[in-house]
Amino acid sequence: MESGVDRAAIPKGKAMWVMLALMLGSNLLASFNQSLMNIALDQVATDFHVSLSAANWMVLGFTIVAATTITMAASLLKRYGIRKVMIFGYAASLVGSLLGLFALDFPMMLAARLVQALTVGLFFPVVTSVILTMAPAGKSGTLLAINSGVIGVGLAFAPMLGGLLLTYVGLRALFLIPVVMSVVLIVLGALFLHDIYEREDRRIDLLSVALSFAGLGAVIFGLNEVSRDPLPSAVIMVAGVVVLDLFASRQFHILAPLLNLAPFQHRRFVAGETLMMLGYMGSIYMSLLVPLYLEGTAGFSAFIAGCFLTVPILCYAGACFVGGRIEDAHGIWPLVPAGFLMLLSGFVIMAITSSLMLVIAIMACVALSYAGVGLVFPTLKAVDLGSLPKQLYSHGSSIHSTLVQIAGSVGSALFVGIMSADVDGLMAAGMSKAEAYASGFSHTLLIDIAIVAVAFVASIFFARIMRKHRSHQTSQANDRPAAAPTAQAQPASSMSSKRPCAS
Repeated sequence: MESGVDRAAIPKGKAMWVMLALMLGSNLLASFNQSLMNIALDQVATDFHVSLSAANWMVLGFTIVAATTITMAASLLKRYGIRKVMIFGYAASLVGSLLGLFALDFPMMLAARLVQALTVGLFFPVVTSVILTMAPAGKSGTLLAINSGVIGVGLAFAPMLGGLLLTYVGLRALFLIPVVMSVVLIVLGALFLHDIYEREDRRIDLLSVALSFAGLGAVIFGLNEVSRDPLPSAVIMVAGVVVLDLFASRQFHILAPLLNLAPFQHRRFVAGETLMMLGYMGSIYMSLLVPLYLEGTAGFSAFIAGCFLTVPILCYAGACFVGGRIEDAHGIWPLVPAGFLMLLSGFVIMAITSSLMLVIAIMACVALSYAGVGLVFPTLKAVDLGSLPKQLYSHGSSIHSTLVQIAGSVGSALFVGIMSADVDGLMAAGMSKAEAYASGFSHTLLIDIAIVAVAFVASIFFARIMRKHRSHQTSQANDRPAAAPTAQAQPASSMSSKRPCAS
């Protein structure tokens, strides 16, 4: 029996697939909660009379809480088990959604988002760990890709459904959908969730929680405001980095670390996760800045803007599945560089078409870029986790989910912060809102093009190294005597050849 996994408790047959489906449904809720406000930033700024950078805290505050919660996920899973952790996540989603539904002002709605964020912080790493533990042999990579695709479906339909409610009912109505989803999942969870990990009386280090929250908060706050007030913002960011360094140092000196950082000792994991973060920042640009362009410059309603985004994000979901199947069979060369090239090409063409107000052409570019992210994101996740020893799977998963939230926060703070400063400055100088939004969009797009270009070049080197590593391990596996097969005789670069332990 693998360490930390109660094999006798893992459901079989239909019960296993029902629980896996419930895990996917849980991440659908989490992705919907996460993307709920992407289409609504302009409306939040208008309804509550705040700047775009202030409205952006609906996204930033969410991701900071989610990232902090992710660092606790492995310890909470060990201490309380899957049933309690998941049902608590459903309840947090329900409470936060009800609070947002009846919010009276901006602080109350922000508080609702912070409570909702607990769901993402718990579900993303826990669901990944459960999928890897329960997946049939040879299906891990495909199931991870399906998981990413399900998240993509949530990202796709959240703008359309959210835009429909935002346009024809109002801002608070956005919270109706997660209320219904949360109630359904609470009922299904009580019926079909099983505890499959051995339990430990693991202590949660509250000082580490505080350091994580404070450090991330300071860095993200500084990024969000650096365009408005550079020197104080830079000081706050430096202070945040110092606090995060204290957090990291503490994890190596306490008996039960909040987040086991041992995966960072594996260079392939670090390189792959760095590329993943750069690619995810491109995704964040599209999910936040494109709606602002469609609403602020092109003048579309939130509903129409959401409809425009649906097809491109579905391209992302489809590419996730295709990328997972290709990676399982052939590895990441040339899959990942091709994905980054698609992302970069879409952005470059978008820079041209956005200045000409060619909306259909812009959305075709967005679809191309989203498909590129879909090829990159789940593929790198599978390869990164597959490069780790078995006992570090759940820790690597938690680190991956934390880095996703950090990349989202950095991208959101950087791009929306710069665009907000541009819009406020240009409108104060007498420019119209549409012109100011167009200028801010073009400015931030050039920054993201530079980031993705660096990622594309780096991905070529990384993918070639991983191809050589895969060929070497496959050659070793083929040289082993057929009479003495081992788990290592499977292709090691695919996530399907690995199985995790609990935490």
